[in-house]
Amino acid sequence: MRIITEIAEQKQKKLVSSVWPERFNNRMWCYLIDACGLRQDMRWGELGKMGLNKLVALLTNHTLNIVGKNKYKEEFVTCGGVALSNVNPSTLESKKHPHLYFAGEILDVDAITGGFNLQAAWTMGYVVAEQFKP
Repeated sequence: MRIITEIAEQKQKKLVSSVWPERFNNRMWCYLIDACGLRQDMRWGELGKMGLNKLVALLTNHTLNIVGKNKYKEEFVTCGGVALSNVNPSTLESKKHPHLYFAGEILDVDAITGGFNLQAAWTMGYVVAEQFKP
């Protein structure tokens, strides 16, 4: 919430679609704006408490469904991400923010293309899911 609030306070006259938190790219950010029912032509200062709460709720609770992969072999690993030193290796839970888990390429893990990253993401997803078993 802090990051979203800071952006809203500091960038009031900027379009919501033109300023986003670090670690998001424009395409993902625009998808998230649409997903929470906000207009991309709104300014940060126009969002109000309700708009900010919608964004925060979406960022903390949204589920992304994987529907496939590109058939043109354009899947490549992206370098960088959440430092492994900030994550419990047994659970993939953030050491800085309890109850926040990371899996896949959001972590700073690089591997050879050709399925290795997919397998790593699936395995990490399983490890995280295991943390929520009753």
